[in-house]
Amino acid sequence: MTEREALIALNMVDGIGPVRVRELMQVLGSAANILQADVSDWVQAKGVGQVLAEKLKGRLRDLDVQAEIRKAEKLGAHIVTCVDETYPALLKTIHDPPLALYVKGNLLPQDKHAMAIIGSRRCTHYGTQVADRLSFQLAKQGYTVVSGLARGIDAAGHQGALKGGGRTLAVLGTGIDQIYPAEHAELAGKIVAQGALISEFPIGFKPTRQSFPQRNRIVAGLCGGTLVVEAARGSGAMMTVDFANVA
Repeated sequence: MTEREALIALNMVDGIGPVRVRELMQVLGSAANILQADVSDWVQAKGVGQVLAEKLKGRLRDLDVQAEIRKAEKLGAHIVTCVDETYPALLKTIHDPPLALYVKGNLLPQDKHAMAIIGSRRCTHYGTQVADRLSFQLAKQGYTVVSGLARGIDAAGHQGALKGGGRTLAVLGTGIDQIYPAEHAELAGKIVAQGALISEFPIGFKPTRQSFPQRNRIVAGLCGGTLVVEAARGSGAMMTVDFANVA
């Protein structure tokens, strides 16, 4: 198995995560070596005990990486790993960059000039107007607008960028085939035409309480700056700001 295939496989395993994988890589040298190693080798890594190692090895045995790649291709998507040239350079600088990204659409070099526009799902009409106008102007200036395809401010941010004829990236808290909320399917199609849908989750992954906060670090990590339009304290938007401050 190639290094790229190994990264896709490890990304598919629930319960391991990019930080732990990189701990294993420090001990074993590469992602491909992780798959070939025994449980006795795995437990040398920080945070990996015997019980967890045996559980993860069992899950890895059941994976079919080639089938996952074919599923992505059938959906019109492709998988970018952290060893690929097209993997976003800014994203590599965060604490726990994803091992792999499912991309429907295209990531372009110009996306390094990106701004996140985020905020409340339950926003005011004025808030949506502000988000729309800000993203429209950013798009006109050549910035890629990044958000999370959620209701409210996120959707307004994407729509403003589209109207401005610019690029926009939507980071999903689901698999690339699971558009959430469902009423944004048409918007998602427009984003693919002028940017990309992005997810670190395997195909078929349905939303969970943890998956949206998890995707927020990617929204922040893709961008040089983050604009918040209407957000409550302790909200997911403010969590994204915390990620942006760390990045």
